[in-house]
Amino acid sequence: MVLKVTQKVVLKSLATDVETSWFVCGDFNEIMYGFKKKRLLRDERRMELFRRTLEECQLNDVGFDGSWFTWERGNLPETNIQEQLDRGVANTDWINMFPEVKVQHLVHSFSDHCPLLINTRRYEERLRNNNFKFEAWWSLEESFIIEVKSLWEKSSGELLQKLEDLKEGLKKWGGKIQINRKKTRQIPTEKLVELAEAERDDNNLAELTGTKINLNFDIEKDECYWKQRARINWLKFEDKNTTFFHSQASQRRRKNIIHKLENENGREMVSLYVTARF
Repeated sequence: MVLKVTQKVVLKSLATDVETSWFVCGDFNEIMYGFKKKRLLRDERRMELFRRTLEECQLNDVGFDGSWFTWERGNLPETNIQEQLDRGVANTDWINMFPEVKVQHLVHSFSDHCPLLINTRRYEERLRNNNFKFEAWWSLEESFIIEVKSLWEKSSGELLQKLEDLKEGLKKWGGKIQINRKKTRQIPTEKLVELAEAERDDNNLAELTGTKINLNFDIEKDECYWKQRARINWLKFEDKNTTFFHSQASQRRRKNIIHKLENENGREMVSLYVTARF
């Protein structure tokens, strides 16, 4: 298999800019070494080409937490294949900027690739980020209006104090709902993690498939609920030029946009999303 010229040119052209700190993450469709694949040997020339390209681009694997493989196919022991096709790589400048970077291989049930969670912040920093944010999904809960009225009536202070009590009450209320949702999936998710780490045999693969089906069924039920609730609110608010409606429509777009990145010196950095296939 020959490395696509355009992809190789793009990676190398980015690597020539020594001032750019960059990180590439996703499915590279190739493994680095033979032990990163279980069953069926990989062509050594392809692996060597992959390693040489990363070396020429001065990109280093940042490591991972979780199961060693990120892709799996085959429901029978004799056909089951496991490979580490997904990874995160970065140059030295980027790693120096985010020395605590963690790439986690998360449990999955839909795709044959596991999702990757990239965490560049320390645990202590996450704890300090405790600002109040109104969650749009709160208003989709049937008990939301009742909860707001109850919290407001229970508070006996002045206006500012009542608002503070309402804020804290909503945070606790929303937290309890999330905990209850997590509990409904905790047992099958933990079982899926245990099965994914075990050796593959007929019983393991059969139980693994059944657990994924049950977990997917619960997820689909949850999605149906949210679609229904979103539809109800759309019908209720679409003809009203309200702040609520506009926040519902634009919140996801705002959340997913990265306007710029800055390093510790305040210099604006380049943010790139690269999909590389080898």
